[in-house]
Amino acid sequence: MTLNILLLNINAITCFLIAARLLTFKRGVSRHNLIGSAFAYLLIVACSAVTIRIISGAYVQADFAETIINITLCVSLFLSRGNVMNIFRRSDHHARG
Repeated sequence: MTLNILLLNINAITCFLIAARLLTFKRGVSRHNLIGSAFAYLLIVACSAVTIRIISGAYVQADFAETIINITLCVSLFLSRGNVMNIFRRSDHHARG
């Protein structure tokens, strides 16, 4: 197995996990956020497209940096329980100073 095939497989799995986590997000009692919803929708579409293109063979070259970015985004989404706004929201401690 070459490095490129390994990176493609990791990217496909990571992008699938990102899309699946975003699709299963439950906001609970919090208010609807249009910007967060639009951003989540774009991520779902983009990650699903990458997964489908890799599986179909249309996506043939993966980059190591791209794989690291996808893994980082995936871990961040799982740590924030699928809430994209929590990834980019500033905490009160950092907002003051």
